[in-house]
Amino acid sequence: MLHTRSLAACATLALGVGLLSVVPTSPTAEAATTATRAKPRFDRDGDGRSDRVYRSVTTGKLTISLSKTGTSAPFTIGADDFNGTVSQEILSADNLWGTDAPDMLTLLSDGTLQLHSTKSPTATDIVPVWQGNGWHIYNKVLAPGDLTKDGRQDLLARTPSGTLYLYAGRGSVSNGGPFKTRVKVGEGWQAYDQLVGTNDVDGDTIADVVARTPGGDLYFYKGTGSATVPFRTRVKIGGGWNVYNQIIGADDLNGDGRADLLARTHSGAFYKYLSAGGGRFATRTYYGGGGQNLSYYLGQGGVPAYGKHGLFVVDSAGTAFTYGTLANGTFAARKQFGAAGEYAFRSGMSIVHAMNTNDRATMLKASNAGLWGDDGHMVSSSPVFRDYYARISIGDVTGDGKTDVIGLDAWGAVFLHPGVKYENPTRVGAAVKIGTGWQVDKLIGAGDVTGDGRSDLVSLHDGRLYVHPGTGSATAPFAARVLIGTGWDGYEHVVAPGDVNGDGRADLVAVTWGGDVFRHTATGLRGTSTFTPRVRIATGWNYEYIS
Repeated sequence: MLHTRSLAACATLALGVGLLSVVPTSPTAEAATTATRAKPRFDRDGDGRSDRVYRSVTTGKLTISLSKTGTSAPFTIGADDFNGTVSQEILSADNLWGTDAPDMLTLLSDGTLQLHSTKSPTATDIVPVWQGNGWHIYNKVLAPGDLTKDGRQDLLARTPSGTLYLYAGRGSVSNGGPFKTRVKVGEGWQAYDQLVGTNDVDGDTIADVVARTPGGDLYFYKGTGSATVPFRTRVKIGGGWNVYNQIIGADDLNGDGRADLLARTHSGAFYKYLSAGGGRFATRTYYGGGGQNLSYYLGQGGVPAYGKHGLFVVDSAGTAFTYGTLANGTFAARKQFGAAGEYAFRSGMSIVHAMNTNDRATMLKASNAGLWGDDGHMVSSSPVFRDYYARISIGDVTGDGKTDVIGLDAWGAVFLHPGVKYENPTRVGAAVKIGTGWQVDKLIGAGDVTGDGRSDLVSLHDGRLYVHPGTGSATAPFAARVLIGTGWDGYEHVVAPGDVNGDGRADLVAVTWGGDVFRHTATGLRGTSTFTPRVRIATGWNYEYIS
């Protein structure tokens, strides 16, 4: 597989005092007492406080940091997690199947949700105790704590169109699984690019939620304890929170019985916001650096990014290298891929979104014998891929949890090859024509640009950049293209590395004819504001091929 990353030095960021407003409009302070403390969501060492779990961009493996001792150790969840390649969102799962042990849920990119027993922080023989499918219909699943006031962990799940559902915990995995039938609890939640399950912020033992808009406004949703109307009307906490790429529900950091927040800046610095009661937070304080080296942090609020986290380049001698993304808008040091000169001949080659459940890009090779993945698996036996002007995969465009492939012929006709089964790796089926007359110089596999969890397509024509928003429809998977900007013919390469800055949205990288490298960061907004103005992040990239 193609994706590699390396650890970079810790970074810090000093921001001006008073940059963020953290006082809600109408707070109602409620003091927490020992008798009314909400149970921590993931307390592995039994000290009454939640422990930290995070994934490294270096190895893809998990680490657990124990609050009792302050020590860290490797952490595995099931056999599939051993090699650090499984693409997962991780959720706390306290008291979901009738034991006192804090367990975990993992959500794969194909929509498989698994409940794992975690008896030991370093156990390597854990197997799922329950599995459910079909969760790919949601773009965000979060575990806020106990929303229904029955002592069990509950889940919230949001669709790309903004409908929010509550899955109340049952306390058992038998007779229907760990959750009750979902209940619709809201509309309009697509307004937020980050949803953060916080546990109990205000000290009433009921879980709460905070939510951020792409523009940086943060809102507090106080839990009510009701399974049908779980939140009061939102209260604005403040603005300016888009200086962070992840907001994290960290549970109680200072032992006062109220849940606190962590927030990571785009340079990798962490700040903590201690709860002041009533949905208010005290002035932030520095918590630590090195966050650019973490690809996942338990409790983070962004929509997870799957499938591609880096670039594949080939120099004039035919030697290939990979650049893994960090979470601060830059790349790790390059690593050679394969033998020197091995990729001098690149006909039919494409570097695309992962064609399986791991989090690594896939190299596709088209020939008269069909389409093949870089690990030797046959994606399709059809020779039609050899004749396409361009072939690309941006992930699941039909909304069924399977990775699809798109082909463009020389006459501007666009074909979708839907994923037909998800074994690991995926195969794709016969072509379905989804468009004609496309004026395209290049198709770019960007992934989720808009932040709604659906795969979007980016195209270039005559120096104009377009985004084709994903719809999730099998028959019309893209909405009408939207012009983003002009003047892109000044670049030799425009490519999609996936999420470069750690916020879950797919970004673009553009390289000039002189080898200067610029990042165009996806904002979650629309139209000409889809990407930020360019920022130069490297020089000297005089490569023949970049994908």
